[in-house]
Amino acid sequence: MLRSAILALAVASVALIAGCSGEPATEIAASSIAAAAAAALEQSTGELPEVDCGDDIVELKNGTKLDCVLTDPKLGEDFDSRVTISAVNGASYSVSVEVSEEPRE
Repeated sequence: MLRSAILALAVASVALIAGCSGEPATEIAASSIAAAAAAALEQSTGELPEVDCGDDIVELKNGTKLDCVLTDPKLGEDFDSRVTISAVNGASYSVSVEVSEEPRE
């Protein structure tokens, strides 16, 4: 069950490589960060959750935080989550994901 795996995870950090274009990225779509967060959680739990961080363009820099909503694919419950960008090096970056213990009301 993804929920128990996510709750046990509390903070997961996985390095993900974004597409390399030769120019250092300074902005990135929040949907790309959401996809990176979902992939990181899938790597840790074996299940791919749906993560929605909105449609904004955000600055790709260390410490940038996005408030997102994670949907457990088995239970269909939504959880508040916070994704933090770190280890930015050009277009490469890491994300850490914190997931609320309780589903949204």
